[in-house]
Amino acid sequence: MARLGLIQFDILWENAAGNAARVRDLVRQAIRTMDAADASFDLLLLPELWSCGFTMNHEAHKSFDIGFQTMQELARELDCAVMGGLPHKVEGGQENRCYLVTPDDSRHYAKLKTFNYAGEHLKYRPGSEAMRWEVAGLQISPYVCYDLRFPELVRPMMPETTMVTYVANWPSARVHHWRSLLVARAIENLCYVVGVNRIGSDGAGREYVGSSMVVAPNGDVLLDCGGGQGLFAVDIDPGEVARTREKWPFLADM
Repeated sequence: MARLGLIQFDILWENAAGNAARVRDLVRQAIRTMDAADASFDLLLLPELWSCGFTMNHEAHKSFDIGFQTMQELARELDCAVMGGLPHKVEGGQENRCYLVTPDDSRHYAKLKTFNYAGEHLKYRPGSEAMRWEVAGLQISPYVCYDLRFPELVRPMMPETTMVTYVANWPSARVHHWRSLLVARAIENLCYVVGVNRIGSDGAGREYVGSSMVVAPNGDVLLDCGGGQGLFAVDIDPGEVARTREKWPFLADM
């Protein structure tokens, strides 16, 4: 079994120190209320751009250092992997990235599809390569928010990928799309799908209702965080992907 922890919270607008403190407090408070067995995680997941919010500030990347350091701190403190979205400076601008941080290593994926509807393409450079990372017996392909609307990004990663993740700032106005598309990605790829969203409102006036979810390979919703704030835990069986694909061998016909 693999134990996942989804951290859904109200991101403070362009306040890296405040967001780092909020995440540390939420995780540590939750851990204190758990039994020792329940407090052991394989992977913690945070939303997109959790250190600053979905800002079009061309200096959003300045929130990277404290965000990354916080992820490192949690990874070492809990001896697990931590995944979450951070902005990072690159030549000619910045990227909207998803990071996987372990106690002694880190990797990143840059968002392939910038959200042009909100002008993201003017402030963030798009990535160019899909990724696959191994964590706790899972082969994980990470994506960021708007990538969810493009199933063709995920399909070439199959069948090796067994879990797809989306870190997001997905607004309440389109939360029905969020929920439906997460389930669809699981059903069509016969794999686990995890979507981690935020709650609250941001400095651009957008509202968020959370609905972070973990979906099983058969499309069943294993965890729905609703609109709450906190650390939400769920156990998943990596072997369930192979069993589901053996029962329904649809990927062989891709």
